[in-house]
Amino acid sequence: MNLFTTRPEDTTADANAQNHLMRQFLMGQAFITLAVVTKADDNGEVVSVKPIVDGFTGNGDRITNEPIHGVPVWRLQRGASAVMMPPIAGDIGLIAMCDRDITAVKKTKDSALPGSNRTHSYSDAIYLGGVLNAEPSQFVKFSNDGIDIVSPLLVSIHAPSVEVNAQQAFTVNAASIVLNGPVNQGAGSYSGDFQFAGNITAQGEVTGKGVKLSTHVHGGVESGSSTTQGPQ
Repeated sequence: MNLFTTRPEDTTADANAQNHLMRQFLMGQAFITLAVVTKADDNGEVVSVKPIVDGFTGNGDRITNEPIHGVPVWRLQRGASAVMMPPIAGDIGLIAMCDRDITAVKKTKDSALPGSNRTHSYSDAIYLGGVLNAEPSQFVKFSNDGIDIVSPLLVSIHAPSVEVNAQQAFTVNAASIVLNGPVNQGAGSYSGDFQFAGNITAQGEVTGKGVKLSTHVHGGVESGSSTTQGPQ
């Protein structure tokens, strides 16, 4: 049955009539629904979305929705710290419609009077984030056995200083490891010896206890064609 059709029971009692009127009133308001992103700005702070739960006429004919432009994007943020994940076209997510007109607040980013008398309008939507989307290929996953950070692309960490503290072990697995900078061993509680399973090749000098490997000499050796014995 068409949801807009008045059923016989809707008018048989005052309570039923009031319930019917309230249902009809609520159906004309917008609260929260699913929408698809049709366009996003360069920084991902504002998007255009199209609600994907369509409306219908009194005869039950489908009414497709039009895009909503200038929709602010919700972001997990505290002060100047945030998790930035800009939406892209094709993302499906929830949009929430504010109770009042938020046009003035969007412009000033400060308290302001409502821009009009409209209430629960799609024009005052906020995009809350993804729902019903494809399986991600890069993600941060929290589970009972730890945290996984996965990406098929480059992962970059930028900071003036980076510190990693591990009570048991710190393991790096890679086909090639490049260190662009001097490498020093500190005098902390975990200081110790270096052990390598492969060869060590140095383009520069190797020095041990003040003695250079490439230019050091051995005393007490008679001149001639003989060479010194191997290290002992």
